[in-house]
Amino acid sequence: MGAKGKSWKGKASVALIYPNLPSVGMANLGFQTLHQRLNGRRDVVCERVFLEFSDKQAVGSPPSRQPRSWETKTPLNTFDILAFSIPFENDFINILFLLHQAGLPLESEQRTPDHPLVIAGGITSFINPEPIAPFIDLFLIGEGETLVDTFMDAYINHADAIRQRDLTPFADLKGIYIPGFYEVDYDSHQGGILSRRNLPPAPKTVQKAVELDINRFITFYTFPKEASEFSNMTIVEINRGCPRGCRFCAAGYVCLPFRNRTLETLLAFLREVRPEGECIGLLGTGVSDHPNLIPLSQEIVSMGYRLSFSSLRIDRITDELAKILKKSGQKTVTMAPEAGSQFLRNLIKKDISEAQILEAIDILARHDILNIKLYFMIGLPGETMEDIHAILGLIRKIRHTILAHRHTTRRLGKIIVSISPFVPKPGTPFQWFPLLALSEIKLRLAWLKKTLSKEPNVHVISDLPKWSYIQAVLSKGDRRVATLLKRVHENGGNWPKSFKESPLNPDFYAYRSIDTSEILPWDFIETGIPKSRLIREYKQARHQIVSS
Repeated sequence: MGAKGKSWKGKASVALIYPNLPSVGMANLGFQTLHQRLNGRRDVVCERVFLEFSDKQAVGSPPSRQPRSWETKTPLNTFDILAFSIPFENDFINILFLLHQAGLPLESEQRTPDHPLVIAGGITSFINPEPIAPFIDLFLIGEGETLVDTFMDAYINHADAIRQRDLTPFADLKGIYIPGFYEVDYDSHQGGILSRRNLPPAPKTVQKAVELDINRFITFYTFPKEASEFSNMTIVEINRGCPRGCRFCAAGYVCLPFRNRTLETLLAFLREVRPEGECIGLLGTGVSDHPNLIPLSQEIVSMGYRLSFSSLRIDRITDELAKILKKSGQKTVTMAPEAGSQFLRNLIKKDISEAQILEAIDILARHDILNIKLYFMIGLPGETMEDIHAILGLIRKIRHTILAHRHTTRRLGKIIVSISPFVPKPGTPFQWFPLLALSEIKLRLAWLKKTLSKEPNVHVISDLPKWSYIQAVLSKGDRRVATLLKRVHENGGNWPKSFKESPLNPDFYAYRSIDTSEILPWDFIETGIPKSRLIREYKQARHQIVSS
């Protein structure tokens, strides 16, 4: 569903911007859902915009092409609203590139009534929006289905005042954060936040907007046939939030409460719409924890579709589910042990044992599903080289479990090991922990890649450690980090040069253990989880580390 052919006359025009490559943005269900929702309104026309590069350019440098809308190639500065959807902190710099290319002042306070209103949403917006606060007029804090109509109604009802840069009509709306209505004071000696003041009529805190009844609508997207990776697939969201409470996971805290769409709602949608394509992909933060996953999957397969899952919880893999996966033609299953040792899995509250991991692998292998993708983190709090060695040991046991079925399968599977450095995230119990030193991350990653490369049929993929450091600075930064982003923009995406030139010390954000008494940059956002609960989980984790 798009805006091509839709008249602009008498409508508010929105450029919905995904500040990354089209291939990434087109696969983002939240982005596509907002596009559909906005164009479903008679008083709005919405077109998509992505970051586009020439063939010789690398992501991370300023785009060479003038940003224009996907549907009608309209320049950004002709829209009423520029709406950024930002799921990753490392895309923050791309916002500045796009604003500059569109001819807009980077900072909100420098814009005039002739400029579009610049807003932002996405999970990074309600984790910690502060590093990009000076560049954004207004943030939507929470879930888009709830917020987009509230925002658009206010915009249309007060359009004249808002075009004059008067944002007070938004100030008392739930889930709306206007950075210009807040002032922050910093401690010149310690470096942290001394105080934060709201300017009336803005509230002291901003409450995240949540849609409690997700059965009122279905979130889905059908990829066009020309889409390479997801061609002929319809993605359907079956639940939100996660009941597990892994201490490192932002989605497991800031996306609460855990909500499932009912089996009846999902089946009614599938039977009525009969989505195009060959495959139905089930998506959700806690897909495996849907209480009716098996009957839902069975019905989808009986309708003639192949079935795909974003990831499966290890302790939810059963013979019954494996039979469905096999019948559906599933060749690869993705799982996330996260850590190789039981100590670290317990520490992060990933409550699965090695026996459960190997049992899940054995079940899949018995049903001839031999390709496994495994997610691991390195640099977790309390981690030692013994824990790193445990990753190698676990992967060897997984490989041997698969090989035990070789006499019946007559083929070998592929084990893909994805390794990511742990980055402490706001809104989680681990937000007070520091990032492991970059030099140590590199050593541990190098050892793992070297040793795993010697294992037959094991393939390793990993993030560059330098991006984890940048992500940590952006994840835990306050408004002062905006000056660093401006320097990176001026230096054409050159982070090392910008770090050297900036008066800001990025190690303050990445490598410092934070005291629980400090005012955190994101404390003003009410996610629904009491800070006292996060502190309790953090202290329990620290006790586990000290006692080990």
